Amino acid sequence: MKVKERMYIDARQEKFSIGDAKKVTYSIKGVNDDIIKEKITTAVGLHAIKIEVIPSTEKVNITYFKNVITPTFIDYLFQLKGIEFTRENEQ
Repeated sequence: MKVKERMYIDARQEKFSIGDAKKVTYSIKGVNDDIIKEKITTAVGLHAIKIEVIPSTEKVNITYFKNVITPTFIDYLFQLKGIEFTRENEQ
């Protein structure tokens, strides 16, 4: 029987650069509804770093890496899910 070996990777000294992150704001009607929140999460959840929902103003802030996804592709994914939106700004 072969002896199993375990390999441990020490990444404590690695520096994580969030400098490539961008933020885009969308205005989505009915964002308080759980069904809309689920549609947003399934559309861009895998590609986004952070999804922040602001129910009082019906706005959604999405933080993403610019080399992973673009706002145009986020628009396309929202259209596929049937989410009515307007893109406010990109930072």
